[in-house]
Amino acid sequence: MTDIFDTPTISDDEVVIRRVRPDEVVFDRELGRYRPSTQAFKQNGVDGLTSAYLMSATTPREVAGDPGRWYLAAVQVGILRANGLGVVLSDDDGGTGHVDITGRKTRGVLVRVALAANWVPGYEPEIPQ
Repeated sequence: MTDIFDTPTISDDEVVIRRVRPDEVVFDRELGRYRPSTQAFKQNGVDGLTSAYLMSATTPREVAGDPGRWYLAAVQVGILRANGLGVVLSDDDGGTGHVDITGRKTRGVLVRVALAANWVPGYEPEIPQ
């Protein structure tokens, strides 16, 4: 098993917020609702890290930036860790709660994380009528 980087002082009960692009939203027939796709939790770039923010250190508005550009998904750190991922304060944190999600993001891991994610109220996709 590969060692993962993790910051143990970040509680399992902490919630991370991930920006989700509109094209990273899917309708899940089994759940009967829209949810983030697995692509929403894939790594950024080539370093294997996925950027997110600690909900306790920032506000959804700060994370979302321009209105309507991003949806926001939230997932507990404990769920990430239970799936073999780590959560590390980013080098460029600067007090914003910026974290990197580390570890091997296999399809199975991405599916479980996407299914466990919830929308941040006010930053969820609009449901077509």
